[in-house]
Amino acid sequence: MPRLRRKTPHEPVRAIPAPHERGAAALPPVDREPPSLRAIVIALNAGQPRPKAFDMELPAFEETAPAAPVTPMRDRVASREGRAELLVFRAGRETFATELRAVEEAVEGVAARAIPDAPSSMLGIFALRDRTLPMYVLSRVLDLTETAEGEMTLVMRPSTTRIALAVDAVDDVYDIALDAVRPAPSGDVNGMVLGVVWRGTELVTLLDADAVVEACLAAGPIDSL
Repeated sequence: MPRLRRKTPHEPVRAIPAPHERGAAALPPVDREPPSLRAIVIALNAGQPRPKAFDMELPAFEETAPAAPVTPMRDRVASREGRAELLVFRAGRETFATELRAVEEAVEGVAARAIPDAPSSMLGIFALRDRTLPMYVLSRVLDLTETAEGEMTLVMRPSTTRIALAVDAVDDVYDIALDAVRPAPSGDVNGMVLGVVWRGTELVTLLDADAVVEACLAAGPIDSL
């Protein structure tokens, strides 16, 4: 529709054609980004940023509930209640297991770089992607007869500290009822043995992952690397 313009109160109203009606070329679009919200606020606030005191606390769009605390395996074994998934592995001609949640991953092969003056239980340092972890040999930590330096690496992290542990082989995952754990015939090895469980006709020694990590770090702390 033609736009209207009135020059003076005494002149008649005349229609003014729009540019496209006059055949004029359309104006090019303005190649300019819209101003940011901060720029608008500064412009409206006499060139000064908005005081922080005016900021309001916005609710988070999504909140992740904190992880529920996990009762230590030793306490759950003592209570003899519930079940646990175990990772079964072999070291020094014996079969062991530890709680599956304490093992982040199992890596095939052992590629550790030796470091000078390392304790006998430490194989060296192990590079896993962007991490460098101290690596220990489980058979040496438990003072067992060694068959080899191990063919598998377990990345252990039962709580906050992560280490690498060389074992001979990883067997499988085994689910047990905790009331099936029996005292170990040979007693507790430096607090690392929680008991024994039967897997078919095979007796498996259940290790406390927290105590194993503590024993490794006591032999060669991470700070010494």
